[in-house]
Amino acid sequence: MSIPFDLHTHCALSFDGVSTAEDMVRRAVELGIKHYALTDHVDLGEFADPDFDLEATVNGARETIPALQKKFAGITDLLYGVELGQATQDYETAERLLRENRYDFVLGSTHNIRGHKDFYFIDFSQTDPLPILSAYFDETAELAEWGKFDSLAHLTYPLRYIAGEYGIKPDMSIFAPAIDRILQTLVRKNIALEINTSGLRQKIGVTMPDADIVKRYRELGGKLITIGSDAHCTDDLGKGIAEGIKLAKDTGVDKIAYYKRREVHFIAI
Repeated sequence: MSIPFDLHTHCALSFDGVSTAEDMVRRAVELGIKHYALTDHVDLGEFADPDFDLEATVNGARETIPALQKKFAGITDLLYGVELGQATQDYETAERLLRENRYDFVLGSTHNIRGHKDFYFIDFSQTDPLPILSAYFDETAELAEWGKFDSLAHLTYPLRYIAGEYGIKPDMSIFAPAIDRILQTLVRKNIALEINTSGLRQKIGVTMPDADIVKRYRELGGKLITIGSDAHCTDDLGKGIAEGIKLAKDTGVDKIAYYKRREVHFIAI
């Protein structure tokens, strides 16, 4: 069965990507992915990976993706995307990148909070996760208020490590007001919420965010949902998309959003 879309993926243009952009697109074609977005990392802030060359990544994508769009025109709908990380930590650069590049689709994300490296590097066996989560949701609320992106990526990203890698199950009800604040801002600003399916193939074992948060977004009036595998190699392309679609349907969603030239379009599910 073909996969209708995958709207969050990375190639070797990302510092942690494996497969070339063309290999990723060819695999998307093999899987029958009709709407396919390459959204390579552009992480901002003082703790961006030292091996990451922002300008090389941005320029590489600008040269590579439009050429692939032409090459695969009529075969798959390749979307020129970006995952813009930590815009809150460098608004000037974030806004410059958005002005200079004709992206189809912009994901907004927070991989690390101010003063800390990516959550991947934090030893949660020695660090209380609650203050980290509190700061994370506060900074993500700032990101949502800035709002110059199309979909909020993996809202519960820190849990990939806190719960998935360290087996710590924080009481998330503590953060319900903070999460509501983020979701309400997304609704007010007409920004989508992503169902990120990478957790289904990782130790955390659930989508990010999970069904409860997606349901809450819907209760607060949210209508825009995107779904992405967060694949970093061809082997993971499309994984979990069917489960993400089912989750969306279970919350009453009947169409998934995707973006071209930053304008929303819909795919019935």
